[in-house]
Amino acid sequence: MDAVSMVLDDDDLLLEIMIRLDLPTSLVRAILVCKRWFFVASDPVFLRCFRLCHPPRLLGFYVTTRSTSLGLLRPRFVPMPPDQLPQELAAAVRMAESYSLEAYNEDFACIEDLQNDTMIVNGLCGNRYAFEVHWPMSPHRGATALPVTPHDQLDGTACTAAHFILKVQDQGGRNRLVYVWLSMGFLIKGKGEYSVKYKAHIYVLHEDGQWSFHSSAAAVLPSPKSDSRPLLVGTKIYLEHSTSIVALDVKTSSFSTIPLPEEMERYDCKDMMLSAAYDSGFFLIHLDKDLELCIWLHIGDWWQLLDVVGLPEMFATLGMTGWTADGEPATLFQTTKTGDFAEFVFLKLGQCALCYDTRRRVLRKVHEVTQEDQTLEQIHPFMMTWPPIFPALKRDHLARNVS
Repeated sequence: MDAVSMVLDDDDLLLEIMIRLDLPTSLVRAILVCKRWFFVASDPVFLRCFRLCHPPRLLGFYVTTRSTSLGLLRPRFVPMPPDQLPQELAAAVRMAESYSLEAYNEDFACIEDLQNDTMIVNGLCGNRYAFEVHWPMSPHRGATALPVTPHDQLDGTACTAAHFILKVQDQGGRNRLVYVWLSMGFLIKGKGEYSVKYKAHIYVLHEDGQWSFHSSAAAVLPSPKSDSRPLLVGTKIYLEHSTSIVALDVKTSSFSTIPLPEEMERYDCKDMMLSAAYDSGFFLIHLDKDLELCIWLHIGDWWQLLDVVGLPEMFATLGMTGWTADGEPATLFQTTKTGDFAEFVFLKLGQCALCYDTRRRVLRKVHEVTQEDQTLEQIHPFMMTWPPIFPALKRDHLARNVS
């Protein structure tokens, strides 16, 4: 018993034990043992280390499909196959499955963003059209309607686009939500390779429930990809183009361009997407014509090729003799998220959705549409909540060293 006490009363040894627990749910149980364990497990430095060693698991995804009879169907949750998740997460999966978006009208609901159990739905409920925030793993919170978004008249532009950007920031073990509304105007000039005059207005939602104007920027840049989704990392918003990455610096209100890696110049670079990396960089995920999946990391001013994956061999292991369906090749799914560190990539092959686990280097088929669904439209990955939600500790300022 004395030997056990010597280990469990030593915070350094206790850290080494807890870092090997694998799942955040185990941390929640561990903090119930005593106050000493609570402080060790809830320390922000420890949680960052735990997150790097054990990324939150992918519980499933929200899929949007299109029916020939009903049009666009409302998003619904599809769990990961049971053999791909620990039994300990079964309760979390059941909770996600039970969360309903049935209040939204069919053909009038879409997920704008989904991060860390925080989901923005743009849809029509009855005769009311609004942006609403949902927390599927905390159903008692209900849905919160966001204030009406700003509508800009961006002078000198021929067409406009608007994006809701959600950022979940970890501040000392607690999540803070940042809502950004990006209005962009485009004036297209030229033929063939178009250049585009950009005008951007950035708004931020404050705790008092009001949108405030943050900054504007303007520049002439290459034409954007039609399915480009803005990615907010640190103080920069990134958009992928066919020849470069455009960066909008929120702090300095300026545009800049980042050339694609030189090795990509010989490829058709339409099938690519971005993913956040740490607080200052991003991943570029590219699928070339030979179905090689390339994962690049951009930090500072340089590119690093992290991995090249030959997908035809992986399709063969799944019993897929070819990598086209109905004459169409496999493509990347333009999801709102690919994990905080490009931990997984979704692909579409015909009407099948596949998920490539970048850490385990495994490709799995995770969904196939039914005859009613007809076509796959969107996929939004749904992760475990991070950091874990710990119960409040009473009078914790007096209890730091009390076991």
